[in-house]
Amino acid sequence: MSGVDKIIEKINSDSESLCSAVIADSEKKCAKIAAEAEEKGKAIFSEIEKKAVSEGESIISMAHSAAMQAERQTILKAKVEAVAETLAKLTETLRALPAGEYFDAVIKLASKNCMPGSCTASLNAADLARMPSDFPAKLTQALGASGAQCTLSDKPSDIGSGVFLDYGHIGIDCSFEAIIEENSDLYKEKISRIIF
Repeated sequence: MSGVDKIIEKINSDSESLCSAVIADSEKKCAKIAAEAEEKGKAIFSEIEKKAVSEGESIISMAHSAAMQAERQTILKAKVEAVAETLAKLTETLRALPAGEYFDAVIKLASKNCMPGSCTASLNAADLARMPSDFPAKLTQALGASGAQCTLSDKPSDIGSGVFLDYGHIGIDCSFEAIIEENSDLYKEKISRIIF
């Protein structure tokens, strides 16, 4: 083997060794980078997973709270409707009383709410048509006991039931609807206790 061949062989041998060392070093660096990337990926995945679980729990909690709120609102709405329906039936029941009982109740209502002085009492058209013949005298006598000088108008009032007392500058609505509305909080409380 000539000297040139030995030199070429030496260069080839050194070159292969150097390449092998570079490749081995590169493989180590690649493996290290891959291991670090895998660790970072696992950490990122773990963080994303934790965040997703936390957000999921938060969404479930908010949905549960919203559902509970909707349930409470539905129950409250049903209770309010039940109380309102009961008050409406109370008014209907009072309007449907037999004439004698109805007009006795109107007199009691007017007596309880009247004030001293001259007034004109008005009924709605249906009540004017069905009132007993002795109603005007009974109303005048009952209100007179409280100091009111009352005359019954032959013109109908636009109230739904009961009687309206007009003192000129002051009007007193003694309709069943007005009295129920005025005392609605008390009635609602009593009805709620009975129903619920």
